[in-house]
Amino acid sequence: MRILRILTLSVTLLSLLLFSGCLKIDQNQSALDPKGPVASQQADAFYVTLYLTTFLWIVVGGAMLYAVWRYRLKKTDDPNEIPEQSHGHPIIEVGLILFSAACLVVVAVPTLQGILMTKSLPEEYQEGAITVDVTGYQWWWAFDYPEEGVTTANELVIPVGKAVKLNLRSADVIHSFWLPKLAGKVDLMPGQENFMWIQADEPGMYWGQCAEFCGDAHAYMLFRARAVPQEEYEAWLADLKDGPEVPVDAPEMPEEYSEQVVQGKKVFMQNCYSCHMVGGKGGVNGPNLTNFGSRATIAAGWMENNTENLFNWIKKPHEIKPGNYMWYGVPMKTPGGGIITMEGLKEADLSDEDIHAVVAYLQTLK
Repeated sequence: MRILRILTLSVTLLSLLLFSGCLKIDQNQSALDPKGPVASQQADAFYVTLYLTTFLWIVVGGAMLYAVWRYRLKKTDDPNEIPEQSHGHPIIEVGLILFSAACLVVVAVPTLQGILMTKSLPEEYQEGAITVDVTGYQWWWAFDYPEEGVTTANELVIPVGKAVKLNLRSADVIHSFWLPKLAGKVDLMPGQENFMWIQADEPGMYWGQCAEFCGDAHAYMLFRARAVPQEEYEAWLADLKDGPEVPVDAPEMPEEYSEQVVQGKKVFMQNCYSCHMVGGKGGVNGPNLTNFGSRATIAAGWMENNTENLFNWIKKPHEIKPGNYMWYGVPMKTPGGGIITMEGLKEADLSDEDIHAVVAYLQTLK
């Protein structure tokens, strides 16, 4: 009886641990809450497998428990008695083989349907589809809209109800693009282009992240996909094409801007411009900052875009994201095959006043 109590307690505790995963605490990245056709197809395949394996677990586990209980050693039994020997039952064995094959077919059908659906964009989703080139960097994302001639970073904006073709590339190591409510993950490989497509059937903010270990700050390599109505999407594109109200390379700032913003632009041009592009001008080693002030997050989706977070991000990025190139400098390949490191904020040694000024300037980029 003591063994039975221990077994019962163990099963109960394990069940509680299992069911704790069903709590609705964080549903931002749940593949079980699909919001698009690709994710729905993949969820259907998962549920078919789940229901089938649950059924098999109950049948096999139940048969095992029945056999253990039914043929347990009783006090009246002779422990030395040899049970009747048998070579097996051909009909049962063949039946089990056929049943196992049938189970594999049941799992294979939705799996193959999902593979064929995601291999290329189906004809019924072609109308109005857009294309985005996704490039993974350590540890941020670039989103290029080749048909529109615009680029943004870490926040993918897409129209609701329209398919989005994603061409996936990596600029350095292997990454993995994972946006669970819209589609399963697909790897970004150096020297190779992969493809996937997504579609959001509902407006909203969808959370994604890199799902392949890619270095020190892998866990901080997040992104957002913002699905908006077509009119809002077109307005967003127009704003991105127009760029900032004052071009980043303009020699002077208009009088309506505060002295702090003017100072921030000067500090930005001296320390940030060589890596960050704004309105089609600047460097390409860091995220494109055009319309940065209108983004919901900073640090590749890791922090909310507000004044305090932005100040801390510029002041100590290496503490927020380990190994961050913005602090230590970006490694660059030379024509001779060597590597040099561009100066980062560590060498810039910006004062708090300078950082506050840069924050004020960046918040005007809308």
